[in-house]
Amino acid sequence: MSENKQKSVLIIENDDAILNSLSNRFKQKDMLVITAKDGYEGYTRACKESPDLIISETLLPSMNGFRVARLLKFDERFKDTPLILITSNNVDSVQDLFKASGADQILGKPFRFRDLMEIMEGVEAA
Repeated sequence: MSENKQKSVLIIENDDAILNSLSNRFKQKDMLVITAKDGYEGYTRACKESPDLIISETLLPSMNGFRVARLLKFDERFKDTPLILITSNNVDSVQDLFKASGADQILGKPFRFRDLMEIMEGVEAA
């Protein structure tokens, strides 16, 4: 008999409105939501909780999202965990940082939840 483990998502975001909105949307998708409000906390939560998916803002207190992504994606435990960065910056202006981070995708703010879901599905299928 196989167990259906609830999928988990770690959201690292310091803007309460965005964090709450994303949390609620993922809970509606029956996902276990783990949250962090700064980069260091996000990194430690990822290491402790081993989420199935990670979404991180790039501009965070204590450790930026690019650094969080780099630490996680170059760690054997998380190299295959989909990691999507979201940013208030112009996406074109941070392409070099994005590529160096090892993150799977980057999405500019503002965005529609549907766009994030499409990116997630593409990353998970890859």
